[in-house]
Amino acid sequence: MTPRRSSRSGALRRALAGALLALLASGCGALRFQRAWAAFDAPAEPAGMQGRWAGEWRSAWNGHQGGLRCLLTRADELHYRADFFSTYASILYFRYQTVFHVLAADDGTLRFRGRQDLGSLAGGLYRYEGTVTGDLFQATFEAENGDHGVFEMRR
Repeated sequence: MTPRRSSRSGALRRALAGALLALLASGCGALRFQRAWAAFDAPAEPAGMQGRWAGEWRSAWNGHQGGLRCLLTRADELHYRADFFSTYASILYFRYQTVFHVLAADDGTLRFRGRQDLGSLAGGLYRYEGTVTGDLFQATFEAENGDHGVFEMRR
């Protein structure tokens, strides 16, 4: 019986070590985002989509929601890099980056879309479409796993 108990306790130790490593990695990502957020050099007069945005995300699929912050930087005339930091249940954090392609700018409204594969554990490929009008960022998202919802943020 001793080998069996040892095998179980070894598996438990590996699972606990994996959970601790995931928690530490999440915390490191949060710290890196906090530093980038604090150091972000926002233009005096915000132009286009560039800037610091804060608000929330909401899933229409499962009712989940949480905080959302984003640093948007202009890559070129047609693209912006988005660095997202989201929270769920006040203890889980997720950070990822994507590129938005600006589709049109008319009447002060910027239309954009993008996509990012976040891996199968996070829902797979996500597609985004939205608008920025003044200080309001609104977007919808759809994932391969069926999740869908909205992002709403302000500068």
